[in-house]
This record gives sequence, structure tokens and C-alpha cells, in this order.
Amino acid sequence: MTPIIAYQFNRILRGSIPFAVTFLLALISVVPTGIGVFAVVTPSFLGISVFYWSIHRPYLMSAPLVFILGVLFDFLSGGPLGLSSLLLLLIHGIAMSQRRVFVGKAFLLTWFGYIVVAFSIAVLSWIIACLYFLSFVPLMPVIAQFLISLLIFPLFAWAFSLLQNNVLRHT
Repeated sequence: MTPIIAYQFNRILRGSIPFAVTFLLALISVVPTGIGVFAVVTPSFLGISVFYWSIHRPYLMSAPLVFILGVLFDFLSGGPLGLSSLLLLLIHGIAMSQRRVFVGKAFLLTWFGYIVVAFSIAVLSWIIACLYFLSFVPLMPVIAQFLISLLIFPLFAWAFSLLQNNVLRHT
């Protein structure tokens, strides 16, 4: 293998890391754990990942990839086809439009931005679920998912920043 081909292959592999990590988180989201509250409600791992990578590496987390992740998640979870894609594309669009606000600023500002976006998406997903089922869906699981996602966001942001600084430094 020539050095040029090896370099290009290395760049492609490194560039696929955000998609691969987000896909892995989608798989983890649908695996039944039976651990306390996680048996019923799992955090929005995909929302966290899409929000983070759309801000910090937007060229590696493009809208078509976000759409594909949403469709794959809907197939895996058995949810209404396209709902996750719509919500993830909204997260991606908001993060991309407000990218200048978050990049290079204090982490608390990014966390606050995630809180606003995640709350908006949680309310929207609840409204869409109520319309889809033509009845009031219980609100407690949506609130629990929002709060759990909110609490674990710093841990995932820290892990993603380590990944970005150590592996994606040259992409």
C-alpha cells in the first residue's frame, strides 16, 4: 500500500468515527438492560451525540448521515419510521445554526444550549406521539429521558472531546 493510499484510508477511517460512535450509541439505546430506570427509559444518546458532533465536527456529522442514523434507529427501536430522523435533523439544524455561539466558549454555555434543545425536542416528540396515537401519552417517561440525558451530557461531552482531541486532531 502506497503512503498516499494509506494516508487517505486513515483519513476516511478517522472521519467515520463520529458516525460509528453515534451508531454504536443507537445500538446501546435499544438493548434491553433491565437496570432500574433504564429498563423503561434510556437517555437520548443519539441526541447528545448529534448535538455534540454537529457543533464540533459538522463536516463529519452531515445532515444525510443524521437522517440515516434516525432511520436506522427507528428500524431498531420499532418506532414510527422517520420520527427519529425528523427530531435528529432538528437537533442538527439548531446546533449548526448556533455553532458560532458554542464553539470556543465555556462548557456551561454548551450544556445550557443542550438543555434548551433537548427540552424543545422532548416536548415536540411528546406532542407528535400524542398526535400519532390520538391520545395523551404519559409525560413522565419523556421527562425522565430528558432529565437523564441532561445529567449524562457532561460525561459524553467529555468523552467526545477526548476522542476529538486525540483521534480526530488531523481530520
